[in-house]
Amino acid sequence: MRIVTLTLLAAVALAAFSSSVYAEFRGGPGMGFGGPRLMLEHMADHLDLDDAQRETVKNILEAAKPEMEALREQFRANREALAALDTSDPAYSTTLNNIALSNGQIATDGTLLFTRVRAEVNAVLTDEQRAKAERFKERKREAFERRAERR
Repeated sequence: MRIVTLTLLAAVALAAFSSSVYAEFRGGPGMGFGGPRLMLEHMADHLDLDDAQRETVKNILEAAKPEMEALREQFRANREALAALDTSDPAYSTTLNNIALSNGQIATDGTLLFTRVRAEVNAVLTDEQRAKAERFKERKREAFERRAERR
């Protein structure tokens, strides 16, 4: 029973994480910077990217889009399978474990994809732009920590 409970908790935590990742690429009210297009515009303006850099970053994001969509679809299918689980089904634990393992693989693949995209974008930036991006990231991290402390 403990393993099932831990697996279920891991699946729920992963679902929450994956939903936030999905929101970043999906866009919408209160989600990231409003999706990849607006996020790209915000980053480009903040880092003073030239036209060639903007186009290169746009191409990097477009090239990764099919992989992002595939991960999002896999996660959606797992979320639906999780919602459809019947606790009285004799195969409940096995099915739940399989969904949790699949969600773990999706999270791994997503992490590797997002890290690869970030590295590709980082390679387009000048040293000054990379430093500015790092300072911005640090300020965001500090603001997040301050908000977390207030809770």
